Amino acid sequence: MPSGWTPPPRPRRPEPLTDRVLLVLAVALTVRTTWLRPFTDGIDLFEYGPWAGREIHVLRRSTRVLDRARVADTPAGPLTMLRVMGTGGIDVHLVLGDESMKPGHVLTAGIDVLAGRHPTTPAGLLRAGSPSPGLTVRHVRDHTPDDALNVTVPRFTITSTHDLLDLPEVFGLATVTDVTRGHFPGISTQPLAVTQARQDAVATFQATGFEAAAVTAFGAVGAGIAPPPPYRVRHIDLDFSHPFGFLTVDRRSRLILTAGWVAEPQNLSRLEE
Repeated sequence: MPSGWTPPPRPRRPEPLTDRVLLVLAVALTVRTTWLRPFTDGIDLFEYGPWAGREIHVLRRSTRVLDRARVADTPAGPLTMLRVMGTGGIDVHLVLGDESMKPGHVLTAGIDVLAGRHPTTPAGLLRAGSPSPGLTVRHVRDHTPDDALNVTVPRFTITSTHDLLDLPEVFGLATVTDVTRGHFPGISTQPLAVTQARQDAVATFQATGFEAAAVTAFGAVGAGIAPPPPYRVRHIDLDFSHPFGFLTVDRRSRLILTAGWVAEPQNLSRLEE
């Protein structure tokens, strides 16, 4: 377990048992990864978007690998996608659409992008301006000659509960819910039908690492005007300042393991204030 990692709450058992239940099938999926390059924890006050004016927990990271971020033009609207690489062959893709886009449209379009159905443009090829949701490309003077991608994303822990029988056709359960006959002869000679199907899920996105820093300040009197930074470079700022989706992907097979939507960030609690 990485230093600085806070374990998320465990999902509870989806459904209480009754005397009529003869068989319980439980499937657990756990995906855990440590970022290859950790974020830094912080507090931010977004100036725009639905979270404007709220102090929230954020994660920050700056990298010279600009192509970790890409923009996509999809039928649902423009997307900005950030790839965060982790250990164990796991990647998490953060997917940001326009504020007007619905969660299902953003996630579906993100899945299509990962499947190669829509073209993408690496952030390193973008020009100055705001070419996609959350992105700002600007030219600055710097002491290093390399361009930079600066990411700010809310830290989040989300929980959800789903009754799979609300949409039985989607989950392939429409046929097996007929209680007038059995459906699982390979499991039991007793006729069985599905009457309960629920799913509880928990996902957490943290810095997943420990970083200690020391700042040493020296007092000095002025001795002339410091020369300006010698390099003119691009800084690409990516701020996840409104609700966004995430897709957890197996890097080798490209199989999507989990998907979810972040509607609310973690506010700064009164205790921490």
